[in-house]
Amino acid sequence: MSKGFIPTFEIYKGGENITARFQDRAVSIVVQLAAGRGDQDSCDIILDDRDWLIATPRKGDRLQVYLGYEGIGTTFMGNFEVNSIKFSFTPKAIAVKCTAASSLNDLKSTVIASYDDKTVEQILAEAGSKIGFKADVHNFIADEKIPFLNQSMSFGALIGKLEQHYDAVAKINDGKVSLTPRSGGVSVSDISVPTYVLRPYSFAELNVMVDAASEYAQTSASYTDKTTLKKMWVDAQSKLKDLSTDAKHKIGTIYNSEDEAKRAAESTQAQLDRATGKITGRLAEGDPWVRDGQRFVVTECRDGINGSYLLDLVVHSYTKGGALTTSFSGTAGVNGLAEEYQEGKNADEFLAIGPGQVFGQVMPVAPDSLGSPFSSVPSMVGQPAPILE
Repeated sequence: MSKGFIPTFEIYKGGENITARFQDRAVSIVVQLAAGRGDQDSCDIILDDRDWLIATPRKGDRLQVYLGYEGIGTTFMGNFEVNSIKFSFTPKAIAVKCTAASSLNDLKSTVIASYDDKTVEQILAEAGSKIGFKADVHNFIADEKIPFLNQSMSFGALIGKLEQHYDAVAKINDGKVSLTPRSGGVSVSDISVPTYVLRPYSFAELNVMVDAASEYAQTSASYTDKTTLKKMWVDAQSKLKDLSTDAKHKIGTIYNSEDEAKRAAESTQAQLDRATGKITGRLAEGDPWVRDGQRFVVTECRDGINGSYLLDLVVHSYTKGGALTTSFSGTAGVNGLAEEYQEGKNADEFLAIGPGQVFGQVMPVAPDSLGSPFSSVPSMVGQPAPILE
């Protein structure tokens, strides 16, 4: 299937391209991209330390990593901070572990604060400013008001709570936190992200599991009516077709307002709907243009596999021997997305590749200040544009 692609990479430090220092030393580069839920993007680099001539890496070093192919270009993987370094021999090697989040200890530190009638964006901005983080919230979530929130938790836990309540993806990268609708098909700046189309030849391995245990026809959430002081309920219906159950799920938390309860019910039901289908696999061609939060449609396979999915985890692995692989896992995606593609509607919103191709070959080309193809293509959910200043 391969077209003879030659994998390549670029590494920047503080705006300086230091790739040449790694070209003959990089044994492997593994980038893991995780769509929220408390997991951080990470990058593990193993270097050949023969002759002990490599300059010693330092904790806190900031690296910008790109992966791609010669003749096609590279694409931005993220800003990463060095957290740990392991020196070993024999063989002589240095293993560098990095995460996308800086100030990891600050994320875990408990903060006590109260927020009264503040929006999600205001809450994240105020809480983040105390530990040096900036907030960027999608407009679908940003102006949502929370009547009262008592934050006796860490900043990381606060992010997770908001992420779950609004069925969003929280990404932390280089001192910034973004919050984006999980299955909305848009970036945090509301740029539409194309849905990928994959066919049997796109996969080296593929597993799909359909799980009826997570099927619920309805989710209910409650709130206290401020006038009558009575407990009221709001419902959110499943969007799945051909449900095999009438089971109803009730959320134990009593919310402060009808709007909060409604959002919670919708978010929980969406998560339950996605949990009914799980997908894992490895692409036939390593493809660094595939990201966490990516929506894709599988077609021309059998019933039970064909459908739409949403990626939660993507791992890109580069090795010195010339291999670049991409593995992934995810859940059932947006209801109706597969049918929308099959009916031929909104064709511009879908990107398909042929046998032996990667998505970098069909991505729209955008102006690029660095001169590297595709690095300024609208990023996947939560992924920031490169900052190399």
